Amino acid sequence: MKSDFEELDDETRKFMLQEFDIEQSSINPYISPRLSDIGKKIFPELMKKAIISGDAESLETSLRRQDYWKEKEVYTRNGVTKERIINYQQASEQLAFSEFNTWYVRGLSKKLLTKGIEKCQVYRVKDAKWEPGDCSSHEGQIVDTKIIYDGHRAKYWPVINKSAFSIPAQAGCHHSIRRVR
Repeated sequence: MKSDFEELDDETRKFMLQEFDIEQSSINPYISPRLSDIGKKIFPELMKKAIISGDAESLETSLRRQDYWKEKEVYTRNGVTKERIINYQQASEQLAFSEFNTWYVRGLSKKLLTKGIEKCQVYRVKDAKWEPGDCSSHEGQIVDTKIIYDGHRAKYWPVINKSAFSIPAQAGCHHSIRRVR
């Protein structure tokens, strides 16, 4: 299913790109730990291209190369650490949507703030195969735009802050923001 980013226009893209460039020029820009060295090197260019003229789906297509991904990853569930093979096709879909949405939220919240719009609404931008609990509880919620802007990656990078309010709320979250209806 295609994503429905309601304000994905040239102005929003401009703000997305400005915010992306700021993070990329920082000391420690976010990069998925699932990407291979080649993937880590090419990802910023692919992300930038999607911001300028693409979408989550075009980014996913760009990421669907096995050499962009590590073969395996370590994960912990219920206190037990295990290793699993990375399904690069699934990983491409997840990372593309998550990152495009992250930059959409960041750019749109900045755009709304510059226009003096103090509130925004959380909405489901794409149907999910599974819905993390943190996500569904925020659907339809009216939130201070500044809280959304300040919550950029706050739950997982650069420092984990589980009590922060962030949209997307976590990996697998299919919520974004829009103007209040």
